Amino acid sequence: MNRNFSMRPSINLVVSEPFITLDEFCRRTGYKPGYVRQMIRENRLPIRKKSGVNSLIEINMFALTMEAALGCEISIQA
Repeated sequence: MNRNFSMRPSINLVVSEPFITLDEFCRRTGYKPGYVRQMIRENRLPIRKKSGVNSLIEINMFALTMEAALGCEISIQA
């Protein structure tokens, strides 16, 4: 009876809100709005594509979660 079992650890990531407003992101992180806007201008913070010039800025929390997971050197299956 030779059985080959794969004992890979499993991690489930849940993103409750894929997009949050700039104000909510500032509240959660403690960053000032000016600094967050600078991060967005420098492409260090992913945002949802805006539909107009004056549309709401929404931070892409799913992209941030994926970036953090990829930084842990784990393989990701979708």
